[in-house]
Amino acid sequence: MARPKNRSESRRLSLGDDLRIARAAEVTNLLASACDAGSVEIEAAQVERVDAAGLQALVVGIARLRKAKVARHWAGVSPTLAAAAALAGLVEALEISGVPDLLGPSR
Repeated sequence: MARPKNRSESRRLSLGDDLRIARAAEVTNLLASACDAGSVEIEAAQVERVDAAGLQALVVGIARLRKAKVARHWAGVSPTLAAAAALAGLVEALEISGVPDLLGPSR
Protein backbone atom coordinates (compact mmCIF):
# COMPACT_ATOMS: atom_id res chain seq x y z
CA MET A 1 0.00 0.00 0.00
CA ALA A 2 1.34 3.43 -0.92
CA ARG A 3 2.25 5.75 1.88
CA PRO A 4 0.27 9.03 1.91
CA LYS A 5 2.30 12.09 1.09
CA ASN A 6 3.14 14.47 3.91
CA ARG A 7 1.75 17.86 2.84
CA SER A 8 3.42 19.53 5.82
CA GLU A 9 6.85 18.83 4.34
CA SER A 10 8.85 21.89 3.34
CA ARG A 11 11.27 21.72 0.43
CA ARG A 12 14.12 23.96 -0.65
CA LEU A 13 14.76 24.08 -4.39
CA SER A 14 17.88 25.63 -5.88
CA LEU A 15 17.72 26.97 -9.44
CA GLY A 16 21.50 27.08 -9.83
CA ASP A 17 23.33 29.71 -11.86
CA ASP A 18 21.99 29.05 -15.38
CA LEU A 19 18.32 29.51 -16.20
CA ARG A 20 18.42 29.26 -19.97
CA ILE A 21 16.71 27.05 -22.55
CA ALA A 22 19.02 24.07 -22.00
CA ARG A 23 17.70 23.76 -18.43
CA ALA A 24 14.10 24.88 -18.95
CA ALA A 25 12.58 21.37 -18.85
CA GLU A 26 14.73 20.48 -15.83
CA VAL A 27 13.55 23.57 -13.93
CA THR A 28 9.92 22.91 -14.84
CA ASN A 29 10.25 19.33 -13.56
CA LEU A 30 12.07 20.47 -10.42
CA LEU A 31 9.21 22.79 -9.48
CA ALA A 32 6.57 20.21 -10.46
CA SER A 33 8.23 17.65 -8.18
CA ALA A 34 7.34 19.84 -5.21
CA CYS A 35 3.59 19.94 -5.89
CA ASP A 36 3.03 17.44 -3.08
CA ALA A 37 4.92 19.50 -0.49
CA GLY A 38 3.34 21.76 2.09
CA SER A 39 5.67 24.63 1.23
CA VAL A 40 8.53 25.41 -1.11
CA GLU A 41 11.46 27.76 -0.69
CA ILE A 42 12.97 28.70 -4.05
CA GLU A 43 16.64 29.67 -4.00
CA ALA A 44 17.58 31.82 -7.00
CA ALA A 45 20.35 34.00 -5.61
CA GLN A 46 22.95 32.28 -7.80
CA VAL A 47 21.18 32.80 -11.15
CA GLU A 48 23.63 34.60 -13.45
CA ARG A 49 22.20 33.74 -16.88
CA VAL A 50 18.52 33.76 -17.84
CA ASP A 51 16.54 33.77 -21.06
CA ALA A 52 12.87 33.74 -22.08
CA ALA A 53 12.65 29.93 -21.92
CA GLY A 54 13.99 29.98 -18.37
CA LEU A 55 11.44 32.61 -17.36
CA GLN A 56 8.67 30.58 -18.99
CA ALA A 57 9.77 27.50 -17.04
CA LEU A 58 9.53 29.49 -13.81
CA VAL A 59 6.09 30.86 -14.69
CA VAL A 60 4.79 27.35 -15.43
CA GLY A 61 6.36 25.95 -12.26
CA ILE A 62 4.98 28.70 -10.01
CA ALA A 63 1.52 28.31 -11.60
CA ARG A 64 1.56 24.56 -10.91
CA LEU A 65 2.59 25.12 -7.29
CA ARG A 66 -0.14 27.75 -6.91
CA LYS A 67 -2.75 25.36 -8.38
CA ALA A 68 -1.59 22.61 -5.99
CA LYS A 69 -1.97 25.11 -3.11
CA VAL A 70 1.68 24.80 -2.12
CA ALA A 71 2.94 27.78 -0.12
CA ARG A 72 5.82 29.40 -2.01
CA HIS A 73 8.50 31.92 -1.16
CA TRP A 74 11.80 33.01 -2.60
CA ALA A 75 14.88 32.46 -0.43
CA GLY A 76 16.89 34.71 -2.71
CA VAL A 77 16.58 36.31 -6.13
CA SER A 78 19.66 37.42 -8.02
CA PRO A 79 19.72 40.91 -9.55
CA THR A 80 19.99 39.22 -12.98
CA LEU A 81 16.79 37.23 -12.47
CA ALA A 82 14.97 40.18 -10.93
CA ALA A 83 15.90 42.43 -13.87
CA ALA A 84 14.88 39.83 -16.45
CA ALA A 85 11.54 39.21 -14.71
CA ALA A 86 10.86 42.95 -14.48
CA LEU A 87 11.80 43.56 -18.12
CA ALA A 88 9.49 40.74 -19.25
CA GLY A 89 6.66 41.95 -16.99
CA LEU A 90 6.67 38.71 -15.01
CA VAL A 91 7.38 39.92 -11.48
CA GLU A 92 3.75 39.45 -10.42
CA ALA A 93 3.37 36.06 -12.16
CA LEU A 94 6.55 34.86 -10.45
CA GLU A 95 5.45 36.33 -7.12
CA ILE A 96 8.78 38.09 -6.65
CA SER A 97 8.42 40.92 -4.17
CA GLY A 98 10.64 43.94 -3.80
CA VAL A 99 11.63 44.17 -7.47
CA PRO A 100 11.46 47.72 -8.81
CA ASP A 101 9.59 48.41 -12.02
CA LEU A 102 12.47 48.91 -14.45
CA LEU A 103 10.21 50.34 -17.13
CA GLY A 104 8.62 53.02 -14.97
CA PRO A 105 4.93 53.54 -14.23
CA SER A 106 2.33 52.03 -16.55
CA ARG A 107 0.97 54.32 -19.21
